[in-house]
Amino acid sequence: MLSKLFFEPEHLLLALDENDQAIGFVHFGQGMPGARWGTETLSDQDSRSSFGLIHALCVLPHGDEDRIAHQLILHAVGSMRQRGLLQCMAVGSLTSSIFYLGIAEGDNLMGVLSDDTRTSAWLKRAGFQSNAETECWDLYLDSFRPPVDRQQIAIRRTCSISRILEESHPNWWVSTVLGHCDQSRFHLLAHGPERTEMEVLFWSPDTTIRGVDSNIARMSVPQIATDETNRERMICLIAESARQLQQERKRIIRVIAMQDDAPMHILFNRLGFRMVRSGFSMELAADQELQGDQPA
Repeated sequence: MLSKLFFEPEHLLLALDENDQAIGFVHFGQGMPGARWGTETLSDQDSRSSFGLIHALCVLPHGDEDRIAHQLILHAVGSMRQRGLLQCMAVGSLTSSIFYLGIAEGDNLMGVLSDDTRTSAWLKRAGFQSNAETECWDLYLDSFRPPVDRQQIAIRRTCSISRILEESHPNWWVSTVLGHCDQSRFHLLAHGPERTEMEVLFWSPDTTIRGVDSNIARMSVPQIATDETNRERMICLIAESARQLQQERKRIIRVIAMQDDAPMHILFNRLGFRMVRSGFSMELAADQELQGDQPA
């Protein structure tokens, strides 16, 4: 698990066939607090939340795959509820994922991918319900050109944008979550007197990790303001950051957002992002009974 300090072996359950060959697994545990982990400052006490999270669920195509998946889900949910984690989410979510960032489809931030009908069906059978829709947006840097208009020119006259050179981690939790990634932070400085107005974080898996594309830069942005001035400033910050990432031969900037986040969509469209896939967060409420019997 990429040497993450909060991995607990008892939260990884394998399904074995009669030949002791692994045919499926579920990885579960405690979720993160509900704040946007990439931008909020969390204390050590805040790092423990009151809900459970299924981080990953996988079963090999098999004649008995539905029963195996069901047993894995029931075991995971049962174990979490025994620990007092009554509310459960799957598989990952925009505000609470702590595993597989940068190495999983959808980065484990999108919940269940819309085209993953098997996982969706398994979770619905256990009683999970969709509670939010997510989207993955990509900016292709080989064809990227920063937007140029009067607003952007005016911002560049009164502000400067640069990389934060010193190693900067907003808190120990983010440092641990992204311990397998190279991080880059950029900030927009307003002149007279000079002050940081906003920041944006990018991360890419370390080049030594096999099987993942380190040329994709994931982006975590603060909550986008609804007023046009601050939105244009954020557009300017991301555009200049993208230009610098171009020079480092990054191919794509990728970001996950909620489907109903209209200010974020305006920003994406101004910069030339394309929506490439969708997903949805699934939740088993605290008062929702598990569907099916607990495994022996």
